[in-house]
Amino acid sequence: MPAPSQTSQVRVQERHVTGQSVAPIFEGWAPNGDGTFSLFFGYLNRNYEEELDIPLGPNNMFDQGSTDQGQPTHFLPRRHKMAFAIVVPKDFGDKKGFTWTLTR
Repeated sequence: MPAPSQTSQVRVQERHVTGQSVAPIFEGWAPNGDGTFSLFFGYLNRNYEEELDIPLGPNNMFDQGSTDQGQPTHFLPRRHKMAFAIVVPKDFGDKKGFTWTLTR
């Protein structure tokens, strides 16, 4: 037990209502029957109340293939798992990574 003269520090997580970013999250992958693969993505909107709209383009795109891979453009607050999936060809593993750029 701490002595009365000692003070303890408590970490408090501040909850931001607005003004925070959205982070893309790779959830995993699964093989498909035809040899292709499904890649699963979600996101974390760090705001507790603010919904964000990030249209397709330089702030919401993938570095390979079409800019529009079915990713969301409207982001609800907090964590959203398995928000969408992308099917990639069977030789996908031979290529360099696949990055979802998502900036506010």
